[in-house]
Amino acid sequence: MKPIVPTLSALLVVTGAVDADDDAIGYPSVAGALQALQSDSTAQFESQQGWTIVASRDGDKPVQWFFTPEGHAAHPAVIKRTVLEQDGTGFIDLAALCHAAQGECDALLDDFRQSSEEVARSLLAQQVTLDIGIALNDHERVRITRLLTEEGKAAEIRMDEQLKLVIVPTLDDARGVLLWTAIYEFDGGEYILLSEPRLATPREGTARIEVSSGSGNTFGFSITPLLAAR
Repeated sequence: MKPIVPTLSALLVVTGAVDADDDAIGYPSVAGALQALQSDSTAQFESQQGWTIVASRDGDKPVQWFFTPEGHAAHPAVIKRTVLEQDGTGFIDLAALCHAAQGECDALLDDFRQSSEEVARSLLAQQVTLDIGIALNDHERVRITRLLTEEGKAAEIRMDEQLKLVIVPTLDDARGVLLWTAIYEFDGGEYILLSEPRLATPREGTARIEVSSGSGNTFGFSITPLLAAR
């Protein structure tokens, strides 16, 4: 077997638009989207600071959903983040459906775009440092220490022609870390989503994920947030 070489890269954030119909997120209403996800046995739910966060998939594309809490200025609204790849480059597509006033909806999407100078400056203090271990068939093959990531942005790790791991960290006010993960396996021509996207809250400091592939391989991941600075 050829050596595994991890490759690190950041995913670009592509801004989307606030829509009043189902073109943006695939559902005619925020409530309809939430109900459909609740009926999906593969979707995984977490709650963070009143937000409902869901990991799911749209066909072969991993998706992360953010539903506003009651009392939020833009409620009811949902942000949909979809991980895409084009010509070997990964990026995040952003879409929103919002039933509040247009100004509040625009402000919500701007927060997720992270495009304003104020938000861009604040990102300097919204960083998460990760230690990541990747095992193949119970044998550790890759260990990455002190990988610096940013809240709401995706870090990508590739084991050449074998595996791709995408991680998006989200922080709460208590500096707790919620990790959204998507795992792909290389099938000889492209990377194919290997399992349902997952939300992981590190227990006792480390999140552990194990998935098996159709090729018979078992991949194990340990992800330890070392620092969540604001």
